[in-house]
Amino acid sequence: MCQQEKRHFVMICITLKANTSTQRVFMSALMQIFHQQHLSRRFILFLFGVLGLVSVCFLLMFYYFYSAQIAEERTQASHSVSLLLKSSLERAMLRRDLPGLRDIINDLGKQEGIREVMILNPAGEVRFASQPQRLGQAAVAMIGEFCPGCTPASLPQEPVTHFTIADNGDELLRTFHPVRNKPECMQCHGAAELNPVNGILVVDYDAAPIRQKGLMNILILVGAGGVAVLFSAWAAWWFMQRYVLQPVARLHHASQLLSQGDLATRVMVSGEDEMGNLASTFNRMAASLQHSHQELKSREQFLQDLVDAVPDGVRVIDPDHRIVLANRAYAQQSGSASPQALRQQPCYRVSHQLDAPCPPSLRTCPLHVLDEQHTSLKFVETLERADGSLLSTEVYAARLPVTVQGVTQYWVVESVRDLEKAVHYSHEQKLASLGELAAGVAHEIHNPLASVRIALQASSQLLDTPAHDVSELKDYLHLVDERVEQCLDVTRRLMKLGTLASNHPELVEVNVVIRETLSLLRFEREQKGIREHLQLDEGNPRILAADNDLRMIILNLVQNAFHAMPDGGDVRVVTLRQGDQVEIRVEDSGTGISDEVLAHIFDPFFSRRHDQRGSGLGLTITRNLVRQHGGQIQVAEHAPGKTVFVLHFPDADEWQEDAA
Repeated sequence: MCQQEKRHFVMICITLKANTSTQRVFMSALMQIFHQQHLSRRFILFLFGVLGLVSVCFLLMFYYFYSAQIAEERTQASHSVSLLLKSSLERAMLRRDLPGLRDIINDLGKQEGIREVMILNPAGEVRFASQPQRLGQAAVAMIGEFCPGCTPASLPQEPVTHFTIADNGDELLRTFHPVRNKPECMQCHGAAELNPVNGILVVDYDAAPIRQKGLMNILILVGAGGVAVLFSAWAAWWFMQRYVLQPVARLHHASQLLSQGDLATRVMVSGEDEMGNLASTFNRMAASLQHSHQELKSREQFLQDLVDAVPDGVRVIDPDHRIVLANRAYAQQSGSASPQALRQQPCYRVSHQLDAPCPPSLRTCPLHVLDEQHTSLKFVETLERADGSLLSTEVYAARLPVTVQGVTQYWVVESVRDLEKAVHYSHEQKLASLGELAAGVAHEIHNPLASVRIALQASSQLLDTPAHDVSELKDYLHLVDERVEQCLDVTRRLMKLGTLASNHPELVEVNVVIRETLSLLRFEREQKGIREHLQLDEGNPRILAADNDLRMIILNLVQNAFHAMPDGGDVRVVTLRQGDQVEIRVEDSGTGISDEVLAHIFDPFFSRRHDQRGSGLGLTITRNLVRQHGGQIQVAEHAPGKTVFVLHFPDADEWQEDAA
């Protein structure tokens, strides 16, 4: 590569570097537009930017290499011409034909494309020139271009060609051809070792046609390249629009619908390429999301239905005092329209109509009281509704650990029981039990009283006769006395059942209590078609207890047996002594108790009576009374057709023998 070509390449690089700031501003603006526009516009801008940048680089490289090629071709042509001219000059010099030499130089200087032709001596003086004004001038600068820093004795003997700028500013292609000192010339020019070059032929060619031809080719190439770029951009845009942008737009639209809650949205799948696979994956994701959402809604509804089935009020509170979940019973207790209206409401506003959390020193707040040592709490609270009405409730609160985003929080679950309803249910059960008992007592008293009435009427008629029989009158009076004693016995048994329990236990004959209690239920038993079977221990077992408590225990168990046999059946009561224990068994042939219900039959307010009128307190009271007197109660069998309740009490007679 010649020196002038190197300088052109360096100038191109400098120009590119000088425009770096402009390019940065342009690229910054381009990137800003790139990020602000839609994907299709961004793609077009990016495509044109890349193609334009590649085209500019390609054109610069083409211009450089094409100019270099043209210069090389002109250099070779100038070398050929210069060699011919050199040969003519050498012949003319050898013949000392100076006029012929001047004519050759003048004719050569008039050729098209040649600006000037000169012959310089080694010292740099112009000896011959196509322009006469040049003759005799010093051209040391030209010698410096040919060989910087060289002396006449060290001038090179090979031709040199490079681009240069004339005094008028025109660009020239200058060729230096040294004329070597030959043996024929040594007579005039001296030895070749001292004067290797006799002179220098300088030929200046006009470089403008070279540049113009290069620029013309560049313009043609730019036009062709522009058409190619536009066609390539259109083809790439069509391809991207057809196979990328349109599927992406459909995915974007479907994603928006999905984010707005339309989980049934799907994307049309076209083809089996990456975009088709992406659409299929999106559809599978949407289907999975829809299924999960439906399952979540189903579970949420199941949870809501589950808590709604609980007769007591239920609510769940998070650490921020917000109600997360509530059931229908609690919504009714708090006076709210629905459980959903209570969600995210502050518990203190719903319970006490306050605008801030309850002060822990004034009210019981489970969020403050419950901790790792105290996981449950039971307290009485007055619920204040929005209309100002008050409701007395019994609250059972428990701590509930919940993991939220990997962090364990402790929520509170509250079971709120309406005390007024609890009292009402208990009162209804007592009234129902008393009603059944009263019917049996009335039946027990009715027959003796009817007999007394008949005997009294007969005695009155007998006294009206003049000669009445005194012995017959005595029989009537004796009958009246028996029937009155029978009524008194019924009232005594009834009074024993209603007597308050003594603070001190007493010896109670178990068989006597069972017979007298069952006699009060005879009418109810006969009305329901139930057969009674007594299998009492002949040893007359006794226990230390309150008489009326044992009567209440037997009454509750036998009445529960009656309720389990709505269509009639058999009830069996058995007593026996086993070691130091007295065992009482109450068996029935009723509907039995399921495994799910068995674990809760002694829980307060839990009722599964066949007639659906129970309050769920009978067995709870029975168990408490049994435990108060040191006994135990359990269900030995609970299959349909045979249910057996077994009670064990310490044998009072065995205890007395051990004490003695």
